[in-house]
Amino acid sequence: MKSIRFLTVLASAAAILVAAPKAKADSYSFGTLDVTIWNGEYQNGVTDTATLGSMPTISPIGTYTYDGPLNFVNDNPQTSSGTNNTFGDFFNTYLSDLTATGSNSMSTNTLATTIMSSGGETGAAINTYMEFTGGMIAGETVTLSSDDGSSLYVNGSTLISMPGPQSQTTTSAMLPAGSNPFTLVYVESNGAPAVLQMSTVTPEPTSLLLLGTGLLGLALVLSRKARQKPGFMAH
Repeated sequence: MKSIRFLTVLASAAAILVAAPKAKADSYSFGTLDVTIWNGEYQNGVTDTATLGSMPTISPIGTYTYDGPLNFVNDNPQTSSGTNNTFGDFFNTYLSDLTATGSNSMSTNTLATTIMSSGGETGAAINTYMEFTGGMIAGETVTLSSDDGSSLYVNGSTLISMPGPQSQTTTSAMLPAGSNPFTLVYVESNGAPAVLQMSTVTPEPTSLLLLGTGLLGLALVLSRKARQKPGFMAH
């Protein structure tokens, strides 16, 4: 009877430890995204605020699809001209994952040499306003990091709001259950650096792991006691 109890506890612990999902590594990829880019002077309608309520009043320079990770970092020092803060500097090796879709969209080759933002935030300063739209798997934690401003909308509601302008700031939030459409708004102003990173990660279910570990410890105690009893014979 003692051996049956030991085997039962051991089997329960093993089942829980195997069934408990492990924490996933950070994922910066969200499938194919639709991207719209506005670029121009502040006084001509490209604001420095990253919200859906402050969309530019001019036409975008292009619409695109994007299949790469949301992991853009341009750490160049700021210059007043903005020549070290181009879309090529921002997208870097992921520029090849951007494909023009609109008939009037700027080609990716031309986009690569276009200045995202120059020194200053108002008047004749060049700003860029971008929107990424797509779907994401929910029930996970999402982390958003940006320099300058960014805001994340899920199912039409604001989940993270860092409208900027600001130095690099990072915020995390829990996603709602189910599969959710999202819009990520990003604004780059006042020259480099330019950073936009968004990732998701599944939290490790520590309660299940603790329960499984506890049961495994109990099984080991029962096994040790059984071995210490007189007349115990190993098989």
